[in-house]
Amino acid sequence: MKAVGLFLLFASPVLQFAITDGRGRETSAVTIEAGAPDEDGWRSLKVGKAKGEPVLVWPFDNSAKMPDGPEPIPAIVIRRGDEKALENKRVVAAIATPVALGVASVDEESRKTGFAPEALVTAFADLTTSADPFEKGIGLLHAGKPADAAESLAVAVRQRQRQLTRVPSEIYPLAMLDGMALFRAGKFDDSAVAFLTALKQRPSDEWARKYRAEALTKAGKPEAAER
Repeated sequence: MKAVGLFLLFASPVLQFAITDGRGRETSAVTIEAGAPDEDGWRSLKVGKAKGEPVLVWPFDNSAKMPDGPEPIPAIVIRRGDEKALENKRVVAAIATPVALGVASVDEESRKTGFAPEALVTAFADLTTSADPFEKGIGLLHAGKPADAAESLAVAVRQRQRQLTRVPSEIYPLAMLDGMALFRAGKFDDSAVAFLTALKQRPSDEWARKYRAEALTKAGKPEAAER
């Protein structure tokens, strides 16, 4: 009994997910499995139970960390090639995130999701009409309007930071997107601050550290960049 008690004491907490499908509907027909935590507490995710050809499009990099409250982690699982999913702007924004961050190309996302590259590009462009700051911000970033994108993305980051349960897999990618938008708009000091927000979620993250150093260097602060 003592050994069992110790196991329960040190066992990693279980991640809980709020899973929606390509049409934005909550579903219990899909499960998500999480691997062991890395040094920052982030876990690799994969789809467990599901029908058809499921594709996990959010979190964008298939990684999540335990939130600081009781709310579940938002996740989106679509069926590969389901055209209806492209009518859901939240799904489109999720697919666009790795493209905007430069960690995947449109062609790579096309192969992953089963949508034609041209269809994805068109759907990305439609995001600029969204009333949601995340969706609109990523659409503006993809459209080459980084200053406008940064305004929307900053609102989206603040919204997530003010929630009673702050979810790292929601804050990290939006802070990274905001940092990228600010960098492209030439606002290097603000960009470095945004990347610092991302680093607080993932202290060991090489992308955030690299981009923050570049922003600080562009801002004329090479000593801070070296630190």
